[in-house]
Amino acid sequence: MDDKIQGIVLQSIRYGDTSLIVRVYTRNYGLQSYMVKGAFNRGSKNRVALFQNMSLIHFVEASRPAKGTLKYLKDVQLTHVYQSIPFVMNKSAILMYVSELLTKTITEQEQNEALFDFIQRSMLWLDLVDERFANFPLFFTLEMTRHLGFYPKTNRQEGWCFDLMEGSFAHDFPVHPYYLDPDVAALLSQLLNLGVDEACQVPLKTSQRRDLLDKLIVFMRLHAPVMNDFHSHEVLKSVLE
Repeated sequence: MDDKIQGIVLQSIRYGDTSLIVRVYTRNYGLQSYMVKGAFNRGSKNRVALFQNMSLIHFVEASRPAKGTLKYLKDVQLTHVYQSIPFVMNKSAILMYVSELLTKTITEQEQNEALFDFIQRSMLWLDLVDERFANFPLFFTLEMTRHLGFYPKTNRQEGWCFDLMEGSFAHDFPVHPYYLDPDVAALLSQLLNLGVDEACQVPLKTSQRRDLLDKLIVFMRLHAPVMNDFHSHEVLKSVLE
């Protein structure tokens, strides 16, 4: 495995009758796109099941067949077979949310081992935990803002709001409408700088969790414009309690 590339499948698109184009976030080379020929053929080594969203894989990268065309994958294997995510509705909804969030925000074809390791570690945690994971989307979204460079400042004082445009808590309400009132800002403050285990232990009501997720999506949209066309959080809100 040492000579193979580690990757996380972010998206796969059917190409023709039997092939796929897959976007893979790799540990060594950032975001890459590959052609997978014959993925729908019976008996194919690179079968379509290997390229489900958020699959953790390792593979060998074949050379480009011609200038300007996509590279190919070979010797693809799963590094982890999800034990619970495909079979637990709430976890499957979280996977869909995480997949879309990453697809919208990761664009760099550059090595970022810290981000790769965070995503992989988070998905393994979600797969293995049995309960108390409803806050996971909040934790994951906040940590993505850290990796994208606009993590909220931890300067809250009692009664302060949170300015979504500035990314910081403030004594006075801003003149624009993009802010969290003091009650929601207090909930946000509880989640900052926590690990996933601690974040998922923070007691939140379903309504609070849904409201905060909505506000975090606004925060992402303000600082990452590619997030404008984003929908999976609506499905997520309907299943997480």
